[in-house]
This record gives sequence, structure tokens and C-alpha cells, in this order.
Amino acid sequence: MKKLAKNMILCALVTMSLSAVCFAEDTTTTETTATEPQATATVTTTTQAAPDQNVVDWLDPAAGEWYSTKGNLVMTIEGNTINGCTVTDPKDCTYDYPRTGTFTIHEQTGDRTIKMDLMGHKSHQYLIVDNKMPLRRSLNADRYESIGGVYLGMTQEDLTAAYGQPSSTAEDQGTDRWIYDNHHMDAYLQGGIVIGIRIYDGSDLKFDKSGLTASDTAGAYAKSYELETTPEVPTEANAISKAYKLPQGEYLRFGQNFVQLSI
Repeated sequence: MKKLAKNMILCALVTMSLSAVCFAEDTTTTETTATEPQATATVTTTTQAAPDQNVVDWLDPAAGEWYSTKGNLVMTIEGNTINGCTVTDPKDCTYDYPRTGTFTIHEQTGDRTIKMDLMGHKSHQYLIVDNKMPLRRSLNADRYESIGGVYLGMTQEDLTAAYGQPSSTAEDQGTDRWIYDNHHMDAYLQGGIVIGIRIYDGSDLKFDKSGLTASDTAGAYAKSYELETTPEVPTEANAISKAYKLPQGEYLRFGQNFVQLSI
């Protein structure tokens, strides 16, 4: 059934409105030889261009199936193709973490340019298309921990339904920072999904699994989450610690007056 579903959406990115059929990148010539007046034999020769290795290298960690936040399978990446459509012309590409790039997808109706950002790990690996369409690895929004019901991968709409509009917003290193003054909480969003949650001293929110707050010690976090080492909290104001690994691609980070859960 899953294979049938994949075939049905071949070359279809539903929410991106990509063409239902990609044109082949093959160059085909036909030779016709008449052996008898009433008979015709056809010989077809096909030449296929070699894939762009830069495209293959960029797409390699993104290979596989991608689902929308509604749980629909909308993209399959394999080699140098997206839903069977050939991808070429990589531009402005980065190959470290996180990676970003702009590409051309060849469709039957013409070429389409898309921008993609790949970030996160394990259950929280996300592919964000054109800065507005987040795709995830799993059918459901898998997660390990949350803070006050806010979890990584949560949609902007669900965050608004739970906490309303933020007190203010700000651009913060490529993310949208939603500031909730009454809860002493910041939510960091990219492409319409939450990729980080930060609570400060005085927040009424706590980590849902452990029950810890921003006022608890680094040692309490190390014990509760069985961290390999006790987190080192920076002594400088506004500084943030290195990442401490949790299950399913989630991480803890610490500041002088805050704790952060992020991808």
C-alpha cells in the first residue's frame, strides 16, 4: 500500500504545486528503416546526462521520505531527484550544518526553482522549502520532551492556539523569536515550526517530563536526564552553553538565567 501511495504522488509536491509529471532529462533520437513497403522497424537511442555531483552530495543526507505537518507524504528524495524529477543548478549551497541551497527542478510544464533548508537530527530532522513549508521525517510529530505543552516541531498555528499571540517578536539569527512576557518564555520558529523553547528564571512553565524549571540547577538536569556530564553554565551574561544531548535529536542548552530545549 505504501509503495502504491508513493507511485500515486510521483512527481507531485502537493503543497508546493509541483507538476504531476516531470519531463525526462533524456535526449532521444529515432531512426526508421523500411524493410518492406508495408512494415516499419523503429530503433530508439537514449542518452542520459550524468547527475550533478554537487546536487547528489547536498541531497544525500535528505534522502528518503518527507511528510507535511498534517502527516501527508509529499516528497521523496533519491539520488539527484525529487519525486522522480531531476534536480540541477545548485546555487548558494552550504554543505555543513545546517545546510541550505537553491535548486532547479525539471517538470513537464517547465522548470521550477526552490530553496531548501535542512536542519536537525533523528526525529527532529526538518526540510524547510521556500522558507514556508516545513517537512518532517515521520508521519507523526515525534518528540521526547516539551515545556508547558510546547514541543519541538509544533506548528505556529498550534502554538498560537495554546498561548495566543506573543507579546512581541524579533528576528534572531535566521529564526523568528516569539516573546511571551507573561510566561517568561521565548519560542524560536523557522518555516512555521518551533525549533527552540527557552524559559527564564521566574517562568511559571516547567519541563513536562522531568518537572524541572529554569531555577533548577544544572546538576538536577544532569541527574533527571542521565546526562554524561553535568552541564557547564556560562558565567558571562547572554552567553549560552554547548548542547547536551537528549533522545530523539533534542538538546538542552543553558544560560545564566535560562534553560533552552532545541533541535
